[in-house]
Amino acid sequence: MAHIEVIAEYSEKGAMLWADSYPGAFSRGETVSRALEKFPKALSEYARWAYGAPLPDLSEADFVVTHAYRSDLAVEDADSDVLFPSERLPMDMTEYTQKKQLCIRSAQDFEKLLASIPQKDRSLRKSRRTFYGRIPCSAREMAEHTNHTLEYYAAAVGVPYDNEGGLLENRKRFFRAIESAPDFLSPRVYTAADGELWTRKKLMRRILWHDRIHARALYRLAITFWSRERIENPFFFSTEK
Repeated sequence: MAHIEVIAEYSEKGAMLWADSYPGAFSRGETVSRALEKFPKALSEYARWAYGAPLPDLSEADFVVTHAYRSDLAVEDADSDVLFPSERLPMDMTEYTQKKQLCIRSAQDFEKLLASIPQKDRSLRKSRRTFYGRIPCSAREMAEHTNHTLEYYAAAVGVPYDNEGGLLENRKRFFRAIESAPDFLSPRVYTAADGELWTRKKLMRRILWHDRIHARALYRLAITFWSRERIENPFFFSTEK
């Protein structure tokens, strides 16, 4: 039986789960229990994208919540600030390179999904406001929001950086900026302007997660307007909620 350690963030309105061994994989629900029900599918989707094959049947897997964090953030809208205990540990070049490659491939696949959408400025959902402002409603807005978040991440870990181009181009520039610091593998903990704690290991998890959360929304919205055959699905998202 597979044993998978889970980290939970929760509030009165929602919960988000993470697996320490699968950076970027997550599930959300109204409660921790509901999010756990959805976790096996989320992990399998992520593994198919990241490693080229879905995980074995997880219906009998042992999911153990090893850390649970009560949050005052808008968890129901995918706000998050948790720093895993493992993200305070040193990172060697092998681990860094593997995660960097996933982050770059994620940007490449996001652009592939975006390119397949015929009307990139068409509104795909009703506008509403969340903790970070008005949600992006068109394909182009979702891609631009995902791209611009890199500036916030860079500032959080003390890296000088400005966006200058598309998502993939900027992602590569971003990692060159990270690597320009002589201590870029250090487990140093940074405190962002808003008080959130960061390490560069956490940074890469958050990049993968942020790409997936917006790419999944974009894919699911796009196939309600155009056929599934027309819309690329490089992340292997299912259409089940």
